[in-house]
Amino acid sequence: MRIELELQTDKFTTIPYNHQYYLASAIYKKIHSANPEYAKRLHSYQKFKFFTFSLLQIKRRVIKKEGIETIDGKAYLYISSPKTEFIENFVEGLLEDGELRVGNTEFLIRKAKVLPIPKRFNVLKTLSPIYLKTMIETEEGLKNYDLLPNNSKFYENLKNNLKKKYEAFYNEKCDMDFEFEVLKFRPKRMNIKGIYCRCSEMVFKVWGDYDLIKFGYECGFGEKNSMGFGMVVNIE
Repeated sequence: MRIELELQTDKFTTIPYNHQYYLASAIYKKIHSANPEYAKRLHSYQKFKFFTFSLLQIKRRVIKKEGIETIDGKAYLYISSPKTEFIENFVEGLLEDGELRVGNTEFLIRKAKVLPIPKRFNVLKTLSPIYLKTMIETEEGLKNYDLLPNNSKFYENLKNNLKKKYEAFYNEKCDMDFEFEVLKFRPKRMNIKGIYCRCSEMVFKVWGDYDLIKFGYECGFGEKNSMGFGMVVNIE
């Protein structure tokens, strides 16, 4: 399930480029206000939380050194999960006051609507960058190494990560598969609580088992989905 939020704040408000952590905090707060027990369970999940969200989509904007300035104060946020319970609790939290605080910025919720899941997938575009990592041997021992599409390991890890998430969610072996071709990508460097993540904004073609691709569409591709990585939209 996927929802679109139309947000409104003051004109000429500046949003920091690295606002994923603020969004994640806002989402957790809304869920906690609606259902503290579910929020506690969600926060305690060690590996996969099965939801993702976009960066703020600001159509009328000015790019400045300190961040993105909204010309009309309008922004859109997309949140997605295969867990209906997650979406229901988040929406219930939103309805309590109709506001969403992102860092120091208070947004009013102007509209919220459920978006249909595409009946087919062909070309996907990221609404938040895809993050993947691997372990490499260094003189100081094993260290994390962030992967980009110019590394063959990126392709292997993206597929394996999605299958592992599917198996964890449905508690069954995933016999499905999919393939993808990166049509273009742009490397990004996002700061999450002082930790920099090298990640990729991408447009990529997908084909294979629909249900597996749909699962990636709902919960996100790659790692750190619950911190705002890996949300995609179908553009063809």
